[in-house]
Amino acid sequence: MKKSYSSLNVLSEKMTADFKGMFHSIFAAKKYITVKLPYYDYLRGQVFIEDVKDNYPEEISSFSSFNISQFVYMLYLDFMKQIKRGVKNEEVANYLSKSMDKYFPVNIIQKRVFNKINNNLFQYEEYEIEEDLEEVEGEEEKYAYLTIRIQQKVILRGEILLHDLAPFLKGKAITVEQLMAIIYLDFIKSVKENGNSVAVQQSIVKKLQNK
Repeated sequence: MKKSYSSLNVLSEKMTADFKGMFHSIFAAKKYITVKLPYYDYLRGQVFIEDVKDNYPEEISSFSSFNISQFVYMLYLDFMKQIKRGVKNEEVANYLSKSMDKYFPVNIIQKRVFNKINNNLFQYEEYEIEEDLEEVEGEEEKYAYLTIRIQQKVILRGEILLHDLAPFLKGKAITVEQLMAIIYLDFIKSVKENGNSVAVQQSIVKKLQNK
C-alpha cells in the first residue's frame, strides 16, 4: 500500500510490518502530527476557549492548561465517534470533498509536452498539475501550525476511514491532518456565523470532566 493518509503513514506501515508485536505497537505508541490552520481561525479558537474558561471557571478550574491543540483533538474524536455509530461512506465523502474545495482549494494546470516516440514520430501528451490556490494567487496569508500528540491507533482509525472513503472521493487525496483541520474550521465557521453557543460550551465542559 503506497498511498499515504497522514504524515506518519501508519496504515501502510502496519500493512508491511511483521505481525509479531504489531498490535502492541498500534495501541501503545503515541506520535506527533502537525495541523495547519489559517491564523485568524486559530486565534478565533483561542478566544473561544478563553470564553469557555471565563464562563465556567469552577467547572474548568482543573483544566486550566486546556489549549487549542487539545480542542482540535477533541473535535476529531467526536467526529470519529459519529463514524463508529454508523454513517454512510458516500455521505461522509461528499462532505469532505466539498470541505476540501472550501478550505484547501487547488488550481488545475494543463500541461502539454512534445514527446519523441521514435526517429520519425512525435506526439503531444497532456497531464495535469495541482497547485495550492494561495500560492498561485500570491497570497501571504499567515498560518498556525499545531502540534498534536495522538495515539497511533487513533491515527490508524482515521487513515482506515479515508482509505474506505477513497472510492467515493474521485481521486481527491485527503490526510488525517486535513480531516482534523476541516472539522475544526467547520466548528469555527459556525461560531463566526452564529456566535457562542451556551449548549456547545457546556458540552465541552462536560467532555473535559468525563475525560
